[in-house]
Amino acid sequence: MTSAYDQGRIPDFEMRHRLQLAREFAGYDRDQLATAMEVSRNSVYNAETGRTMPRKILLNAWAMACGVPVTWIITGQSPADHPGPSSGLGIISGNASAA
Repeated sequence: MTSAYDQGRIPDFEMRHRLQLAREFAGYDRDQLATAMEVSRNSVYNAETGRTMPRKILLNAWAMACGVPVTWIITGQSPADHPGPSSGLGIISGNASAA
């Protein structure tokens, strides 16, 4: 009988890995994602290979095009696990009373 191996190291997933995972999750190749985001294929390639650190605007476009949270791309955590400073902003309760 074999037992489960529960030793070893957990690999680090960097932002460049999450960018590629997001693209693949959405079913895009690099050219398709670049077209969807209206950027060059080199921008996609450079971000995925870690050659350059993508700007926030590119990360937002990537997240929108791939249907994943930008917080996950940046931190590797879901938005619920990593609330940011804008949590709750922009949501208007229907029970607000006028004073």
